[in-house]
Amino acid sequence: MAPRTTPDTVITGMGLITAYGDGTGAYWSGLLAGSRALRPHAALAAAGFERNVTAPVAMADGAASGERRGSRRSVLARVATGQAMREAALAELGPGTLVVTVGQAPQADDAREGAREGAAPRWGRDELAGPSPADLPGISPRAETVYLSQACASVSFALDYARTWLRSGCGTTALVVGTCVLNAYEYAGMAITGALSPTGARPFDTARDGTSLGEGAGALLLETAAAADRRGVRPQAVLAGAAARVNGRSPAASDEEAISDCVRAALDDAGLDRVGYIHAHATGTVQGDTVELAALEAVGAPRGWEAVPVSGHKGGIGHLMHASSAPGIAAALGYLRTGTAPGTPGLDTPEVAGRSLCLLTTPRELPGAPRSCLVNSFGFAGNNSSLVLTAPDGSTR
Repeated sequence: MAPRTTPDTVITGMGLITAYGDGTGAYWSGLLAGSRALRPHAALAAAGFERNVTAPVAMADGAASGERRGSRRSVLARVATGQAMREAALAELGPGTLVVTVGQAPQADDAREGAREGAAPRWGRDELAGPSPADLPGISPRAETVYLSQACASVSFALDYARTWLRSGCGTTALVVGTCVLNAYEYAGMAITGALSPTGARPFDTARDGTSLGEGAGALLLETAAAADRRGVRPQAVLAGAAARVNGRSPAASDEEAISDCVRAALDDAGLDRVGYIHAHATGTVQGDTVELAALEAVGAPRGWEAVPVSGHKGGIGHLMHASSAPGIAAALGYLRTGTAPGTPGLDTPEVAGRSLCLLTTPRELPGAPRSCLVNSFGFAGNNSSLVLTAPDGSTR
């Protein structure tokens, strides 16, 4: 299958805040080092979750760019957006820009007004909802705004939506912002499913026993290739393929057929038979990781894949829920930039995978591998998404 030659939607800026620190650089360094930022959360323990293992953000890092007004969620979203805009060399996003925010629920005006400047973190409705476009820096009040909530695939769904919007000629620039903040309500919602690990997430490990929640924020600026070229900005990657689907067959468990169909659709959309690296959803649950590997093998075997490197980030910074695609995108950008695929923090004894795949415990340089990456994101209620990112010049190493 021949790759497409016209890159129409590109990523020109990204901001990211995780338990590794402030910015994509801190995240990439932590991921390459295999660091595990998982630890007990005192406030969750006080709320009755004594054995919690989470990955909170240090707000001294998360608020490095200045303003701390409003809810914790709003602060994280604001800082990540500022980072993305600086990377893209954009001072503001004017009228007609598409702004897509994702999360548990939209933030109402009265919730924003109820947040006091300098107030201590609290677990009220303002920490469950949002972020709001009104909280973000440099956004025109005449921007086109959309809110999406597609479980743990929300950011990927938003990127697919933004790509469709740009391709349709509705505009030239789009911003996608997602956040995740640790709070008792959302933690309880995950705890009741039995999906949380008492010891810390270890994706793809034979001894894995569940996932761990983290917090953070991610922001991505997308532009048409023509718009980026007019501004003289070199893209970080091309969003070459995307598939966002809701299968509805299972409320919680992963579905092998649905995942493999999603991966195939994203690859076909990009015009690729294989990629150089796969950043998996890889939550660390027993069923979820096994099904994802089986689905990838089902796609790769007929296409002749041989030991395609696979890894994930959740053993290092936890599961960012609705924002969980953002660290996956950051890992893809790191691979495209350096030619190195990161390992999986917490992975010591890999599960047996088929010949199509190779589970990475440590980073691996991949000279000559295709400069393309598949990023998987799967959520409850059959929300599945796969994205394919390629190098902006279409070259191979």
